[in-house]
This record gives sequence, structure tokens and C-alpha cells, in this order.
Amino acid sequence: METTRMNDYERDVLVPLVCDMLTQAGGLPLSSMRIAESIRRTGHAASTRQVRRVINHIRVHGIIPCVASSPKGFLGTLESLADAIQEVIEALRGQMYNKFGFRL
Repeated sequence: METTRMNDYERDVLVPLVCDMLTQAGGLPLSSMRIAESIRRTGHAASTRQVRRVINHIRVHGIIPCVASSPKGFLGTLESLADAIQEVIEALRGQMYNKFGFRL
């Protein structure tokens, strides 16, 4: 499935705003809803769909290295990426143990 190209507003206005939010988050995960609400508070229009498209653009073009997603939101630093990977590993271990009836 191919997505449509980003428009000028998304590329020129939303990309810098989202990059700024991800880099200043201090390793905290930001949901697309939270990012969109923050952008709207600055007077710009943004939907969660646009935020996800912008984050995909940031990932594909390497504007911010190591942008990752977790169940809690998007992360923009290496430290938060390591934490997100650890969360996934622990969740998978829990599923494996529960599936086979083991106790942790």
C-alpha cells in the first residue's frame, strides 16, 4: 500500500515541530494524540494521521536517528530506544511463560 506524498504544510511546518518535540521529550514516549494536541495549541492544524505520516517521513529520511515507537508512543533518543526494546523483550517473555504455564 503506497501512501500519498506529504504536502507543503506537513513538510514545511509539521516536520520541524514534530522533530523539536521528539528531541526535547527527554526520552519520554509521546503519543501521536499528544503531539497533535501540542501542535494545535501552538495555533497550527494537525491530526494524528498527519503526525504519523510526519514521523514516518522523519524515520525514512533519517532526520532524527533512532526514532522508535512503543506501545506508549514515539521515542526520539537512543536511551529511550533501549528502554523500549527492553519493554518488548519483557512483554514477549511474559507471553511465552504464560503460554506454557510457567511462573515468573
